[in-house]
Amino acid sequence: MNILAEIMDLVVYLFQKLRDLLLYLVDQAYRLVDLALGRFREVGIAEKVVVLNSVPAFFAIIMSVAQYYIFETWFYINNPLAVYLIAIVAGMLGSVFFEGLVKFLARLLFNAYYLAWVVYLPLAGELTKADPHTLRFGYYLNIVVPVVYMGASLFTFLFDER
Repeated sequence: MNILAEIMDLVVYLFQKLRDLLLYLVDQAYRLVDLALGRFREVGIAEKVVVLNSVPAFFAIIMSVAQYYIFETWFYINNPLAVYLIAIVAGMLGSVFFEGLVKFLARLLFNAYYLAWVVYLPLAGELTKADPHTLRFGYYLNIVVPVVYMGASLFTFLFDER
């Protein structure tokens, strides 16, 4: 009987520690969200556009960019540059905390490089070898997202920098 009581005490103790750990993690997540929201409120309107533009960037990453019809069914082509857009989004969000010419140039160059490749692939026929194919909304979203990022970066550099 004594061993059973010891096991039950151990189980209760482990559940209490697990609950304490869970409450600590929830508290830390709450603090992190509060810090992020406080920082979001402090930045200028252009930086808010950069942060909010991450939502359409997410859709630009996951949406198909072209389609073609073969064997009586539609086939869709995913964004071959999606990995690079993920890195650009992470860099844009991380650069909200920095200021200066280097931030502006890095944002501008990375987005312009991505935009050049997005435009080049269909023009060179490298997006798909299927003929005929049509471009979808995801392709055009992949053009709009870097343009908005570049415009917001330019606005931040010219007007919002402290």
